[in-house]
Amino acid sequence: MKRILALTLCCVIFISSSLCAFASEGSTNSEGSPSIGDVLRELEEMKKQNAKYEKQIAALTEAVKAKQTIIVNKGGGGGGKSTPAPAPTPSNSNYVNFGGTMTYQGGKIEINGGRSNATFTITAPSSGVISSAANYAGKVGGTLLSCIATSSPGVAFKTAKVNFYVAGVQNGDTIAVYQKQGNSWVQLPVTEVRQDHVVVSMTRHGELAFVRVAAVASITG
Repeated sequence: MKRILALTLCCVIFISSSLCAFASEGSTNSEGSPSIGDVLRELEEMKKQNAKYEKQIAALTEAVKAKQTIIVNKGGGGGGKSTPAPAPTPSNSNYVNFGGTMTYQGGKIEINGGRSNATFTITAPSSGVISSAANYAGKVGGTLLSCIATSSPGVAFKTAKVNFYVAGVQNGDTIAVYQKQGNSWVQLPVTEVRQDHVVVSMTRHGELAFVRVAAVASITG
């Protein structure tokens, strides 16, 4: 693009120089020189060509500026807005992408009060459960961030403290977690909320709904 702009500028300079030389020759030569009318017509034609090139230069300049702006914005420099980094995903398939929100086990699980190497399997619930979770989130005046189902074949527990990675959660957010128990959504204790993490206390497996609320809702059922 810069080469085209430079070439166009050279053409304009050349035409302008030729114009001056032609006018000079027409005024000094007395033999075989064109008439004044011919000179004026040539000058008018050159003006039109010069105006045409000026428009092309202006258009090329705007195109170059636009391209530079796009590059700056993509790179996040020069005052442009940078694109947030995508949420990391686990190396295996043990996660749920809920409308762009990645959710998976984000740390060690405490089983019955002690640290363990247990892993919870994270899967997507049925569409009916998701619809019910969305309706319930609206009922408590919140926004459904994610909806998952948990299981842990071969691992039994009475209590489990689980660190869930929930992309997009911010420090200071109020996150309520509800578990589908029968036909009801029961609120579970949330022991910690920090950047992209929600720590939940559980006594059983089931479908979980992560809801951002203005204040922790007390409605259950």
